[in-house]
Amino acid sequence: MDSLTVSAILPVYNCEKTIGTVLDCLFAAMSADYTFEVVAVDDASTDGTAEICNKYPVNLIHLSENHGPAYCRNLGVRSSTGNVLLFLDSDIEFAPDLLGKMLGRLADDADLAGIYTLTSPDPLNRTFTSRYFALQEYLRFMDVIEGGCAAWSFISTRCGLLRRSVFEETGGFNENFANAAYEDLEFSSRMDDRHQLALHPDFLVRHYWPSTLWKMLRRLHVNARGVIAFPPNMRRKASVPFVKDRNARAWIGVSWLFLLGGGVWWPLYGAFMGAQFCAIHQIFWLIRGCMRHEGIGFTLKAWGAYNLTVLPFVTGVGMGVLDKMLASRRGSGKKI
Repeated sequence: MDSLTVSAILPVYNCEKTIGTVLDCLFAAMSADYTFEVVAVDDASTDGTAEICNKYPVNLIHLSENHGPAYCRNLGVRSSTGNVLLFLDSDIEFAPDLLGKMLGRLADDADLAGIYTLTSPDPLNRTFTSRYFALQEYLRFMDVIEGGCAAWSFISTRCGLLRRSVFEETGGFNENFANAAYEDLEFSSRMDDRHQLALHPDFLVRHYWPSTLWKMLRRLHVNARGVIAFPPNMRRKASVPFVKDRNARAWIGVSWLFLLGGGVWWPLYGAFMGAQFCAIHQIFWLIRGCMRHEGIGFTLKAWGAYNLTVLPFVTGVGMGVLDKMLASRRGSGKKI
């Protein structure tokens, strides 16, 4: 097999507070065993992001108009030469030995399409919301790994390796996404299932998460609304990491229908509690993990936050269905 040459692809936009740390981590992690290049695409920043990038040995491409991270990543790939692509976000940190471990794993297995990284349960910003959602994502992946899954057909653009041949076969990121959203999930949903990326708890990065519950709920709404627009086969694949979540939220929705329908009338209140129990059973890994990492007080707040996340999924799916109906009517009108 050919030796690995690595192109780090880094879209940047108004991230002067974090980009220096990312680049410090990246250059500290570069191994002499591999050839590296760094392509940063400045998406028309209006702060000091470009000036900070210019302090490092990177190929900085400056855009005069904002296009979004999907466009920037595609442009970065076209402007690079490596046979392995390292996708990075501009608000992460990782250990100096991370890239060496990831590249070593990829070099040892020619059948692997890439390496997936997990996000640390310890976020770079320490609000309740950021701690909860960082921990939830970490626990979800640990549940998958502990269930025996060592590789799967999804990428991580937060920090992840992918062979260039797989990227080109899949067709790059969808540039219709003008904002940071779910472009990595959409890409993964198009990627052939034969392309597997390694999963391992040692491949870990720290990340900034939305600091308030409102920001996180808004993100969940946008993601749910967008995924509904996927073709059915892509939508089925996109749901694979979230089957237990989907089932749990369905039970939570049922539980609140019981409660709102009957107030505190004890038979319906009992049904509410029963449906809540069914939801907890679906995602006991989350409850157990929150207790182990943060204690009972945090766990109770976390369960309340999890109940609230039903709302953006309901509104997102509803708006997504409406979007499809309106698009279908417009299409029918054009044919007439």
